[in-house]
Amino acid sequence: MRRLFIFFDLGQTLVNEWNFIHYFDQRFLELLNGYGARIDERNYQTVRDNIVRNRMIGFGGINELILEVCRLVCHSNYESLIMKKLGPELKEMRTRLFRLTDYAEDVIEELIVFHRLGIIANQPTDILELLRIWNVDRFFDIKVLSSLVRMAKPSPEIFKLALMQASYDPENCVMVGDRLDTDISPANKLGMKTIRITDSIFKMQEPINKYENPTYTIAKLCEIPRIIDCIR
Repeated sequence: MRRLFIFFDLGQTLVNEWNFIHYFDQRFLELLNGYGARIDERNYQTVRDNIVRNRMIGFGGINELILEVCRLVCHSNYESLIMKKLGPELKEMRTRLFRLTDYAEDVIEELIVFHRLGIIANQPTDILELLRIWNVDRFFDIKVLSSLVRMAKPSPEIFKLALMQASYDPENCVMVGDRLDTDISPANKLGMKTIRITDSIFKMQEPINKYENPTYTIAKLCEIPRIIDCIR
């Protein structure tokens, strides 16, 4: 049996961010209207989804989303004021609202019987404390975070660093993530197998080149062991 090295993204892969996203949407909409945007929830969702679908936030996260939405719906440049208000709240809410994805621990414990596990993620270092609190940090031999290595996905260098630390060839590695642009494409280019999870706000992304076609696509994390069996 081939022993694989399986790398996971965190946000909306191992970490369920839906409660955080709902909180962000509500607070952001409230602040937008407080600064005169006059946009209802339905139109806000349409604007937000179009930004995500059309990759208008590039490879960034919440801050870039705030900037882009403000550019589209505000009459004045209120993005700096909104980010100043939201920033401390969102940092606190990450800790309060992030949770481990359903069945994540069961999946991890099943996989480590035959395989090694790692993390490649664009995340602040506070996520490490959450992994410790959830008692899953011990399962990952390698944790490559953008905030620690000063590189970020989709740069191939962050993937190469993880592969070097693992001492595995790309063909014996798997990348599991939710974004075609930051998870699937760079891993495919290096020759890794890829698994896309669609339980994510980024499910709206469609492949724009051959590298963005995942090897496998699944709806839920609990499907991972079945897919890994196919790779063997």
